[in-house]
Amino acid sequence: MEKRKVIHLEEANTLSNFLTKEERENIVSLKITGLIGHRDFEDVLDEMCDACGEYDEYDNFIPDYELTPALRHLDLGEATYADGEGMPYFGFHAQLETFILPKGLTTIGYEDTGFSESDMLKEIVLPDGLKTVFGFNSCPNLSGIILPDSVEKIDSFAFAGCKAISSLRIPSLVKEIDGSCFADCNISSFEVDENNPYYSAVEGIVFSKDLSTLVAFPSAYSNKHYVVPLGTKVIGFAAFMDSHIECVELPDGLMRIEADAFQGSDICRLDMPDSVVSVGELSFRFCMNLENIRLSNKLSSLPRQLFSGCPKLRDLNVPSSVKTIYYSAIAWCDGLENLYLQDGLEEIVDEGPMLGVKGKLKTVNFPATIEKAPGGVFNYSPLLKEFKIDPSNPFFEVIDGVLCSKDGKTLYSVPDYNRTSYQVPEGVEVIAERVFTFLPMIETINLSSTLKIIKSRVFQGCKSLRSLVIPASVVQVDVDALWADNLKTIVMESSLPPEMTGNVKDEDWRYKDATLLVPPDAVAAYKEAPGWKCFIVKQKKN
Repeated sequence: MEKRKVIHLEEANTLSNFLTKEERENIVSLKITGLIGHRDFEDVLDEMCDACGEYDEYDNFIPDYELTPALRHLDLGEATYADGEGMPYFGFHAQLETFILPKGLTTIGYEDTGFSESDMLKEIVLPDGLKTVFGFNSCPNLSGIILPDSVEKIDSFAFAGCKAISSLRIPSLVKEIDGSCFADCNISSFEVDENNPYYSAVEGIVFSKDLSTLVAFPSAYSNKHYVVPLGTKVIGFAAFMDSHIECVELPDGLMRIEADAFQGSDICRLDMPDSVVSVGELSFRFCMNLENIRLSNKLSSLPRQLFSGCPKLRDLNVPSSVKTIYYSAIAWCDGLENLYLQDGLEEIVDEGPMLGVKGKLKTVNFPATIEKAPGGVFNYSPLLKEFKIDPSNPFFEVIDGVLCSKDGKTLYSVPDYNRTSYQVPEGVEVIAERVFTFLPMIETINLSSTLKIIKSRVFQGCKSLRSLVIPASVVQVDVDALWADNLKTIVMESSLPPEMTGNVKDEDWRYKDATLLVPPDAVAAYKEAPGWKCFIVKQKKN
């Protein structure tokens, strides 16, 4: 069979009439001229670029090239797209090596174009007239890429992870560049057309034209040390993302570090000048080598996942200017030993359970000013045996190393990952969310006779907890509170079923194997009560 074919289409969306099933599977090189439409992509080319294979144990797709269509070269350069200005989606490009796009496009059309993660793709030819570029990320062999002079916008992650790209020229009309678009490429220096009114290249780094914002830093910069020029006011979104830079000197006068700025970079240390008033979320996420950082004394917040996944960060001194810390700001910081919180901090924002467990945290001192903290806060470390708090704090106190409300009525966090038992103090009326979430060794929890409310996910992750007695004083239990891997027996002392709150259903798979032992006169009531009827309800023995 002929492995190459040229087809001229007088009418768009008629490609299916010119290719047999056998040709679709075996043609290696296909050139199409004339008019091409969206059904030609969706009904024919998508199939010819499909991938056959299976997923491995880590959910990675492994192509089977013997079963995959053979198309490697697709040339649409002499064709015109007839169905609008945006190119339609067409599948994962299993074996496609070169692709010449058709004329008539101004945008690729979809954020997920199907080019992403095309392992064998080496060259893309973009048409003149194209204005917006994105969707080529994680193509490890893609090296041949030239941006047409018509391009105005290079969107998020456009070429991120394309490790074979070593150079790129930014044309004169480009007015929007997302800093993430070149992350983890092999570019050592950027070139910007000198006539571009929006951007300039300074020593191979992309800045705004007025030099106030550092926009994109080349991942493969030739030096491991970089001094940001004086006069720079902003480190732009994802500007240093995935770069191999190890040390960056920030200038006095810098005001903002935007989200994702250093995410995934090789940076080891950073001294943040006190002129910086804000730092964006995820700015240092997955900085695997970050050991030391000095934060600006003008920051008011540590946002979501700011340092998440920084395993070498040992000490973090939070300035007194910081009023709010998002709990996930230090998630997955498995090496963090000391967290120093200063007077001025008012709230640790509740975002759900900490995303990392079994860390090395040794020291947490709650300041006098803190007003709000989530349940289970900082209870995940085997090395943290007790909390400490400024005695003048009017909102919280520490009782036997455990964080409680000042009046002793609410239990917030029980430290010591290796704890095997705990007695909830008398006087406690409320157990806050996730209080015991990261205590997998705990086998026995004795609840106080004063307890009234058990909030969400209190026992989740308590793998060693197999039974629990809920005292008659309890009047309200969240539907998620009793979800624990091996908690199979729950003894209810009240004949009146407590109110079940949250997303209560008639059936709940989490409790279908859990037995609820209730007083003899209460079996019928529990079998009819919302939430409780999801358990196996049995009469308890006297």
